[in-house]
Amino acid sequence: MWIYARDAESSVPKLPEANKAKKRLPVKWLRRALEQARDAGRDSARTYRQRTGFNAAHMFDLAAAANTLRDFLEVHAPDGMPVSPDATDHEICMKARRIASDVTMRAYGLELADALVVARATCGAYGIDMPNFEHPADQVARVKCELWWRRQLRKMHIRGLEHSNIRLHFVHLKAEPYASDEAVRRRIAQNRRNARTLEAVTMENEDGQRFTLAELASKGISNKALKRGELFTRLRGLEELADGASYRGVMFTLTCPSRFHAVRQAGSWFKPNPNYAGVTPRDGQAHLRKVWQRIRAELSREGVTYFGMRVAEPHHDGSPHWHGLVFSNDIKRFCEIMRKHGLRDSGNEPGAREHRVRFELIDKAKGSAVGYIAKYISKNIDGHAVGDHKTKEGYVVQSDMWDDDEITPSARVETWAALWGIRQFQQFGGAPVGVWRELRRVKEDDLPAIEESACIVAAWMAAQKRDDKPADWAAYSRAMGGIAGEARMVYIRHTIEHREGRYGIAPVRVPHGVEAIGIASIVDGLCSYTRETEIFVPSTRHVWRVVRRGGEAARPWTGVNNCTQQPEYVEAVETPVDVWLEYAESFRVDPPADSPGTRHNGAHAHDVSDWLADYEQAATLDTQLNQSGAV
Repeated sequence: MWIYARDAESSVPKLPEANKAKKRLPVKWLRRALEQARDAGRDSARTYRQRTGFNAAHMFDLAAAANTLRDFLEVHAPDGMPVSPDATDHEICMKARRIASDVTMRAYGLELADALVVARATCGAYGIDMPNFEHPADQVARVKCELWWRRQLRKMHIRGLEHSNIRLHFVHLKAEPYASDEAVRRRIAQNRRNARTLEAVTMENEDGQRFTLAELASKGISNKALKRGELFTRLRGLEELADGASYRGVMFTLTCPSRFHAVRQAGSWFKPNPNYAGVTPRDGQAHLRKVWQRIRAELSREGVTYFGMRVAEPHHDGSPHWHGLVFSNDIKRFCEIMRKHGLRDSGNEPGAREHRVRFELIDKAKGSAVGYIAKYISKNIDGHAVGDHKTKEGYVVQSDMWDDDEITPSARVETWAALWGIRQFQQFGGAPVGVWRELRRVKEDDLPAIEESACIVAAWMAAQKRDDKPADWAAYSRAMGGIAGEARMVYIRHTIEHREGRYGIAPVRVPHGVEAIGIASIVDGLCSYTRETEIFVPSTRHVWRVVRRGGEAARPWTGVNNCTQQPEYVEAVETPVDVWLEYAESFRVDPPADSPGTRHNGAHAHDVSDWLADYEQAATLDTQLNQSGAV
């Protein structure tokens, strides 16, 4: 259908497809969709002129505009979406409740095999993967659960929303760097709810000591300052080990091919990348991991020893890249192998040889090796002592404001990593950090004699922070039996316990302490002798209870792993709070009374209040939290 070009501005928003778009798209997407529709109508007129010679410059193809809007909706907001792209968290929670209720009703009274068919059909209808559990009963129990559906719908919703923001070129330095504003706002809202809930819930151990969940969380690596400090302790230890072994160090940067980048830089301009394949940052991380697997395999075949740490961070357009600090006995060969595999995919595209894999040898005259990677660690945790937050290309990312909150570049990076499930920091080679943390829970009185297990005693002493000395990762690595993780002489002892949870009784792998091969003294009647045996040292763990408002303790829970050596001191908790509290979002799904129309009160990751639903009856705890003002 042809109309005059002068009428296009008013006619396009009146199309039926435009009315659908208004109902299903966020405002900025709607503007982009209408822009593309107008461009399509004008382009069709120009194409018609080239094909027929008829001067149609004053005409506009309204059908082409309608088709463009229809295609836009099909890609970014199809009819089959469980929730619309601009859905609030309240809407997501209500959708989860309806789906779970429907599954429960349809599976009622059915045999397990038939209930599994219902569960699979429901997950397939909404594009959700079935729970990855071996026993069908475990799968069906989760598909019947409202909280399980909340997590799945939130994850699907926020990743779909962010993927479309990337494909529509809203995520880049000149617009919204690293992560979209919607994603960051939802993350801020989630963190606020987490903080309120952590402060509202008090735990008590068997010694009568009480702490809020916020106090317990602040003692572990959920505390950003402690997380940063532990990473630097490990890095200093790795550098000391390298110096002692005369290993050379190198900083590397590994990036993805052009097809993983939605936006390309042209001078000071940022333009859509025609090579972009529509992939997500998660796909880019998977590509980098595959490249690293090939690098490790070849290094292993050639007998090259190496260890270090890598940091994953986003380009301004959300595509991931890695920075890493590596020490090796053959640094030249390491760089050759890394460059070979880094350029294996699309190595001949423009700029690949200059930018895909880059190296910088550590120059001790300029400072320590830790200094080379310190800025990447700090700016990806909390921006401490970093100064200007610069992208890989050297551009400075400025802070933004949302209401009374400052959206810092580090907050954008943290949102990016949480949203896409990308592990930001990873050590390779060297001793395991899990044993290090477990040793910090072992009491000195429980240690064996040095004659029985010198390695446990040495590793324990290295892991402890004393007034007169800091913890020593290098000494710990030596006690473990090798600077590059060749031998792991001390390891964690686990047992399998069957515990009752939200979905029934399930086996849980529980740590109990550390053990190693040592020498035991045996007295048998009149004879005494020694023999090689396993030496076990228990770690201290408490049984925690949620304290009700009236002071009564609820049933015990041992998921919080920490060691209290003195009443005023709580040892560091091993697991991050968003893992050991497990789940997402509060029970309350009513829209906030103070902001009934807001579109930014949702969250995409796991909130602590859902864990509380597993711990106690949801209705009881919901009432408690509402009375306290926690939600």
